[in-house]
Amino acid sequence: MERFNSDKISAEDVAIADNNAQWLGIPLGHLMECAGYSIAVEIVERYKLKKGDKVAIFCGTGNNGGDGFVVARHLSAFHVNSIVFLLGLPEKIRTKESKFNWDIIVRYLGVSVETFVIRDSTEIKDYLISEKKCKDVKLLVDGLLGTGVKGKIREPISTAIDLINGLHEQMKIPVIAIDLPSGLNPNTGEVLDKAIKSDLVIGLHRIKKGLSQDSDYIGKIIIKSIGIPQEADIFVGKGDLIPTLKTRKIDNHKGQFGRLLVIGGSKNYSGAPAYSSLTGINFGCDLVITYVPQVISDVLRNYSPNMIVRSSPGDWLSINALDEIKWLIDWSNSIVIGPGLGEQKETEELLVKLIKYISKENKSLVLDADGLKLMKNHLDLIKGRSVILTPHEGELKILTGIELPPYDKIEERGNIIFNLAKELDLTLLIKGPYDYICNGKKLKINRTGCPEMSIGGTGDVLAGLCGCFLTTENEPFQSACSAAFFNGFLGEYVRKNLGSRFTAMDMIANINKAILDLLSQ
Repeated sequence: MERFNSDKISAEDVAIADNNAQWLGIPLGHLMECAGYSIAVEIVERYKLKKGDKVAIFCGTGNNGGDGFVVARHLSAFHVNSIVFLLGLPEKIRTKESKFNWDIIVRYLGVSVETFVIRDSTEIKDYLISEKKCKDVKLLVDGLLGTGVKGKIREPISTAIDLINGLHEQMKIPVIAIDLPSGLNPNTGEVLDKAIKSDLVIGLHRIKKGLSQDSDYIGKIIIKSIGIPQEADIFVGKGDLIPTLKTRKIDNHKGQFGRLLVIGGSKNYSGAPAYSSLTGINFGCDLVITYVPQVISDVLRNYSPNMIVRSSPGDWLSINALDEIKWLIDWSNSIVIGPGLGEQKETEELLVKLIKYISKENKSLVLDADGLKLMKNHLDLIKGRSVILTPHEGELKILTGIELPPYDKIEERGNIIFNLAKELDLTLLIKGPYDYICNGKKLKINRTGCPEMSIGGTGDVLAGLCGCFLTTENEPFQSACSAAFFNGFLGEYVRKNLGSRFTAMDMIANINKAILDLLSQ
């Protein structure tokens, strides 16, 4: 499974993996329990802790601190005592799982665990210096800050870092960091303001991208599993979607939250571009413009008063539309080309000119349906560009000549798609019972969806969703993962709430309800 996993992981991918594990049915409390137990066993064995020994654990109000609470509880089972310093108020503990474990050690473990709530920097100085609370401790455990740390370190954590480093230097007490030393950027290894100098980092799940044993702040790094299965990395889940569902800033005005351009349609197909555009409108993009041949323009306007339709004379789009579409490309944040476009020679000539212009202007593009077929002799124009291609396996064969193995042959099919995406240097979203998404660096598989989605229009909805995520400032790979996941979830939601006989329009009409339902889970 080397195509699906790497030795190191970014902070963003940590959050995705955590949330995807929960999507797979593994509660956050289980992951926290595994983390705390693994850390406790490691430090007891590595540092030969014995009955009556004492460990000082410094905890923040996030999940890193929650791991520290669990460590204290498991040390108690080894008859090792703990002093837990909470840097912040108990009511500020950010997750119910962390609060649950804090309440246990405060209410029920008063014999083996002392707890101190540190409200400001003067209190931690009093506890550590005046009362010499850490005089007899064997180890210092850093659970202050996790992978979400940004900017200047706030009090009282800033003072705590200084005091921990002072105890480490003056009293030679070993320091163990949970997942990463507090204050280090997990993606770059840079010190944001100040950081813990650790003898041992016990990394959770995988090593964080920026950490290295060459760092002055890290003595040794080891990795412990916390129970996140391979499937959380392989398959797209709710964790992939959450960071891509951007929200408007308070000072946003019309047009700043996405301008989507959909180019498609022909005398034979009016519904396809309408589905993609209506998806953008119902998703919440600020402005969506649909460009079609004049023969179907009034039909599209009648779909909804929200439709903004521009057109060019004729039954098919041709080179005559080039200048007007160029102006719209300049206006847009992202472009979807292909739904219902047709395969006329004059349309191919237009498409080639548009692709060159889009590449020159460095705009994000989704190529779908007929747009893919027209590109089969022009793939060099999109190599290395900000492009998502959305073929099913039949369209992929037309486009590249490649015939894929069955959808459930994950390793075999995944390797072929990975190599193709790497060669083209763009993002592929191969539609099927399992959707395969790859940009030549990462590969993920989406399993949401249902057989009832094998109807006309669902692919146009998917193309529209890709455009939506791109136009709200997500990278192509992230956008393709989120679009595939949400498109499948949307189909499942409609089947559950409307029954097994539904249309693409039913899916579009339920976009907002499906998002709310998903976020509530």
